[in-house]
Amino acid sequence: MPELEFVGLSASASPTPAPAQPASGTVICGITHLARCIEDLGQDDKGIFTSPARLRRRDLRWILPVGAAFGLAMAYDAQAQQTLGLHPNLQSNMNTFSDFGSFYASGAEGAGFYFVGLAAKNPKLAETGRLGAEAVIDSGTVTLLIKLASNRHRPLQGNGQGHFWAEGASHWQWDTSFPSDHATASMSLARVIAGEYPRWYVQTAAYGFAEGISLGRVLAKQHFPSDVILGQTIGFLTGTYVLHHRALYAGYGHKNLVARVVDQVQPEFNPATKAMGLRIGFGQ
Repeated sequence: MPELEFVGLSASASPTPAPAQPASGTVICGITHLARCIEDLGQDDKGIFTSPARLRRRDLRWILPVGAAFGLAMAYDAQAQQTLGLHPNLQSNMNTFSDFGSFYASGAEGAGFYFVGLAAKNPKLAETGRLGAEAVIDSGTVTLLIKLASNRHRPLQGNGQGHFWAEGASHWQWDTSFPSDHATASMSLARVIAGEYPRWYVQTAAYGFAEGISLGRVLAKQHFPSDVILGQTIGFLTGTYVLHHRALYAGYGHKNLVARVVDQVQPEFNPATKAMGLRIGFGQ
């Protein structure tokens, strides 16, 4: 069976090692090198959009569970929103809260980390903010294109079923439901923060905030569950890509519990019986 390679945009929890310091004469994206920032974003887009051609068989260990969760969510999207019912006060509060994870807010939060890092002469913090903002922009590009292609109704639009192209090509808009840009942006920023500071309390806070934003979008009746699952997946993968290719100070070599567990799970396929399963190893 030929192997599919997905180098550069992987769900692996720990990036591959990189030098701790930039090479002499290296120009790094920043407030004084904006042209390099634009160049980096262009390179990111090229790598991200061509990454499906580099899939590997081992990527099935995250593709299969994510795909299953996404498919299940799609099947019960409308039912889930109907079960939640209408609660105007809750929806208003959740909408306000989730705005802290919007594309613009997440980008501004990343920029805030960057400028605080510069002021404190902390290159690691500055890098965290810079790469966080870069990941937000990269993931926003992917999300926007999918939104344009899907043109999905939001939960409170139409008959509440979340149909794609419900009115045909005659009704088309930019800001559609699928996927959630709030989930994408907040998760991409969280992924960079968690990768730069791989400590349980930092990761819990970063990912907890991103999950809260996604839950808020569903409770606010702005998105279906599948919208936020896809958004979080895009954000996580994009943040991982940026860490792989741009990070100089990230906490490389440190694997958290989740990463160690995932590394022990390998998909297997038996050609004789045509059965697919998982092999789980213990002891490392």
